[in-house]
Amino acid sequence: MIPTQSLLKRQLKRFFGNDFKVPAEWDGFIAAVDSAYAGFEVDRNLMDRSLELSSQELSEANSEIRAIFQAIPDLVFRLDHEGTILSVKSGAGGELRHQELSGRRIQECWLKNAGDGFSEVLRQVIDDKSMVSIEHSEGAKGSETFYEVRLVPLLHEQVVAIARNITKRKSAEAKLEQMHKQLADASRQAGMAEIANNVLHNVGNVLNSVNVSAGLIGDQVRDSKVQGLAKVVELMNEHVTDLGAFLTRDERGKVLPGYFNKLVVALAGEKRSIAEELQSLTKKIDHIKEIVATQQAYAGATSVVESVQIKDLMEDALRMNAASMARHRITVIREFADMPSLQLDKHLVLQILINLIGNAKHAMDNMPDRSHHITLRTEIAALDDGSRLRILVKDDGEGIAPENLVRLFAHGYTTRKNGHGFGLHSCALAAKEMAGTITARSDGAGKGATFTLDLPAHPAALMQ
Repeated sequence: MIPTQSLLKRQLKRFFGNDFKVPAEWDGFIAAVDSAYAGFEVDRNLMDRSLELSSQELSEANSEIRAIFQAIPDLVFRLDHEGTILSVKSGAGGELRHQELSGRRIQECWLKNAGDGFSEVLRQVIDDKSMVSIEHSEGAKGSETFYEVRLVPLLHEQVVAIARNITKRKSAEAKLEQMHKQLADASRQAGMAEIANNVLHNVGNVLNSVNVSAGLIGDQVRDSKVQGLAKVVELMNEHVTDLGAFLTRDERGKVLPGYFNKLVVALAGEKRSIAEELQSLTKKIDHIKEIVATQQAYAGATSVVESVQIKDLMEDALRMNAASMARHRITVIREFADMPSLQLDKHLVLQILINLIGNAKHAMDNMPDRSHHITLRTEIAALDDGSRLRILVKDDGEGIAPENLVRLFAHGYTTRKNGHGFGLHSCALAAKEMAGTITARSDGAGKGATFTLDLPAHPAALMQ
């Protein structure tokens, strides 16, 4: 028998010499060892490639995030009372020729459009010991670069001028002014930020699972039974001259064939375990792609009323919360009524659903003594002002105190330690924009809560 694995060949040549011929009676277990080597080498190559790709993706993601946080988009000038530049530092806001600017008056070399009033502002900052903000623009009309310049007093009648490029903000403000929907757009942006934050949170949860899988694979490689071969080889090396007798007569040698058979089984188990973990790793990466793809389907969308199947919209909202809900072992109870497609602004509705489902999940974080359930229900209600779509999000979490119910939808109000107090307020604004309402009900602390979204079920009512 001629072994095919290079590692096995090297081991045999090392211990028996280049001219060694394998005895016929060894063919069985040598073939088994060779097969184990082959299978393990394939698995190891696949694992190394998978880990390399995963590590590369995570490294690239970390590099991008690190670059964003390290970017400082400001220009910093230190000025004397006449505006003469004493020193200048530039961050991501642009490159400046420091030597050319130092010693010159800022209103003559950089704030050229500031006018004579800049000297008065500078004097005011020094005399009143107060901060003043001014706006400055450069370039031809229609392609200007805008800066917000904050003047802060220093000692010895000096001033520091901090300039930030606000061109993108000015452009956004201009677009909002043209659209005459500042309030609606602010609500939409807050809602989309909530969705994006939720997506990042869920992707982070899945990445934690990816890291766990990669760690398990690494542990299995480090603890592989293949390491036992070294001891066996060492034992066989001690009996190179009488190996045949050792294997057939010595009690330790007699157990080697059995050991090799067990080793084959163990390595096969390792192979199966690693393959299963790699499959799990692949599924988790696919889940990340699914979360991102769902978010991309809604990113950058404008306010458009269109035909929507509310059941599909509910599933999209759940999908964006899937990872965190699975981590908290939350059971979702779906009570979706059969209904036709409705004319809705699906992006505003999704914003509300994402927020309500996320709040329901958080309401159960501090309730470890019970199983966690979220019930989602849809129905058509006949009211005096016409048919309404009614969506209920019910949890069995910590509940809401009666005195807090009346303040839930107020801007800035939150009961969460790290909450910003705009989520439910933006939901209320979005519901109002769609001629709907959103209400909350709770029987008290520890008794859960139910949020109800009512929307017109017909295009005519929606467009009023």
